[in-house]
Amino acid sequence: MAKYRRKPIVVDAVRITRTITIETTEGSITGHPGDYLITDVSGEQYPCESTLFNETYAPLKTGLGFNSLIKKTFNKFKQTTKQIFLEK
Repeated sequence: MAKYRRKPIVVDAVRITRTITIETTEGSITGHPGDYLITDVSGEQYPCESTLFNETYAPLKTGLGFNSLIKKTFNKFKQTTKQIFLEK
């Protein structure tokens, strides 16, 4: 499930492929194909029309994880060290 950000809230969302009805604290809400099913930080789920979703939310950029950052740094260090020894 992809993560999306609504400043400053982060939610999980998935695109709905068939009509569904969700019972929420505000009553029954129907989601249609193409809409998004949002799960907020409290675990509550609700559908959101795709146009409103696209205007309100942006995909969350995960960036580099810690392991990827360490590997990238180590590889850069290794290349630099190799160049230094080859130049001598």
